[in-house]
Amino acid sequence: MRVLFTIFPATAHLYPVVPLAWALQSAGHEVVVASPEGVVDPKVIANITAAGLTAVSLGGKEELTASLASLIAGAGPNRPTLALDPDDENAWRTARAVLAGMFNAYYPPASAEGGRRPVLDTLVEFAREWRPDLVLWDPLAPTGAVAARACGAAHARLLFGMDNIGLIRSRMRQEPADPSSGPAEDPWMPWLGPVLERYGLDFAEETWVGQWTLDLTQSRMRNPLDLAYVPVRRVPYNGAAVLPEWLHSRPERPRAVLTLGVSRRLLAGRHSGFPMREFFDSVSGLDLELVATLNGEQLAAVGTLPDNVRAIEYVPLNQVLPSSSAIIHHGGGGTFAAAVAFKVPQFVVPLPMWDEMVTARYVARRGAGVVADPAEIDVDVMQKDLVRLLEEPSFQLGARGLYEDMLAAPAPKDVVPVLERLTAEHRG
Repeated sequence: MRVLFTIFPATAHLYPVVPLAWALQSAGHEVVVASPEGVVDPKVIANITAAGLTAVSLGGKEELTASLASLIAGAGPNRPTLALDPDDENAWRTARAVLAGMFNAYYPPASAEGGRRPVLDTLVEFAREWRPDLVLWDPLAPTGAVAARACGAAHARLLFGMDNIGLIRSRMRQEPADPSSGPAEDPWMPWLGPVLERYGLDFAEETWVGQWTLDLTQSRMRNPLDLAYVPVRRVPYNGAAVLPEWLHSRPERPRAVLTLGVSRRLLAGRHSGFPMREFFDSVSGLDLELVATLNGEQLAAVGTLPDNVRAIEYVPLNQVLPSSSAIIHHGGGGTFAAAVAFKVPQFVVPLPMWDEMVTARYVARRGAGVVADPAEIDVDVMQKDLVRLLEEPSFQLGARGLYEDMLAAPAPKDVVPVLERLTAEHRG
């Protein structure tokens, strides 16, 4: 069968789909990955092909750069953009409003070209010509569902993290039963209605939540929603790179890794809120090696580094974590998954953009790590907690528990027959 992946134009949204795309290709299926040209990440199309996959560029770089400018500018620890805390009764309303603005901006209702939507039109035209049997789409790229319905393909969401959109849709559908909740208008319809009409389609809830959902998160993290989920083990993929010589052998002392993740460095940059210089000074006297992934701007800001700190622009986590004893990170799903896969205790300083707070609490609850509030970071406390993470055996036991939960989900190759069956059932 032919399988079309559609992703939000960021490498952090590409990496989670790569192992499943490989599994489908290895089973003999044709696979392509479609994305607008890089907006958040200019290398996203090149990274698709670097992963050994066929890329389809949907264009739209100029339009999307302009329309997403406010969303990108809003990133930072004090301005969570798409973050959603299920324990907060009202947080979903804020996230819903942000997503409404994002969808309306990402797919503007009209342009100077006579009402064309360049990305949408390119995707639908490709789908109608290539005729995929199955479309697997990113929750932040719901036009994948529109393209699938326009060409008669089966389609499903492929989650990159917690199902925030599924949770929001569930809460929205409960609103009419609560008179105090205000008007029950669907704020996502002003752009979606004309889109569906343009392609001769009626509204269906599957346009937002798919005919089913492939879930890469651990089952104990999943929100209790009445949706059809197919669990998939998240196999860490962090890009292809030559193994550095310093990673050829085991370290002589405990190694810890500090990373802000791919998208966080691009979006947050200097606004990450993490006191790099002060933290490096606080660990300078410890008997450990700290590997810090810093870009040029961050490296220039911290100045001279202590002898036990190794700064590097980028190293795939699946290369450095096997020899590491702890990781300090922002709470992103890809970093969390890599740490779980290599049974590494985690120090989470959540930068709220999607589900980082939920991930941080989950790590702490499972005894696999510690959490620091990014708004109240005390480097002395962080230093002591890092020492605990390295020395106390309980964190290793907690990390092993997360690893065993990961293994309980079917590997990507084992999900392929399930996708074949579901595609046959749902294809139009």
